[in-house]
Amino acid sequence: MATNSDGALASGVAAHVHGVARRSPFKYVPGFLYILVLYIAGKFIFSDPRATLVQWGEYPLSWVEVLMVGAAMMAMAEQLKVSHPGIDNTIEAILMAAVAGVQVLLFALGAAGVRSLAIFNNTEFFMLTLISMTQAVVAILINARTLRRSIGVGDNG
Repeated sequence: MATNSDGALASGVAAHVHGVARRSPFKYVPGFLYILVLYIAGKFIFSDPRATLVQWGEYPLSWVEVLMVGAAMMAMAEQLKVSHPGIDNTIEAILMAAVAGVQVLLFALGAAGVRSLAIFNNTEFFMLTLISMTQAVVAILINARTLRRSIGVGDNG
């Protein structure tokens, strides 16, 4: 049977482990910022985003297909970032939404004909923006629900 001192010891260890993770400046960088940088770099490197990049067995994969799979995987990883019960990850979730907002703005300006932002006016970027927006909304909801559950666990009244 655990005593109060055991609980305090476990809490101290958990606080120490979480404290190490909070010290990294990269903790607050949304994953979709990396995807956005990869997209921009890919637009300048690959003239045809649908041309075969790698041949994996019978499957030819284009740059944009690899990027979409990476974006989907990043979206799932971002959900894990905000899903820890009892830890307020509201800042991370808001930053994810901010990156999605920037992507919407870039797409809208590209679609409106702003010449310098024309690289954002295509189907590939539209799909990345949809993935980013969806994961940002889900991240905010997951964070809110895990906080609500952790706050409600100790309530006896």
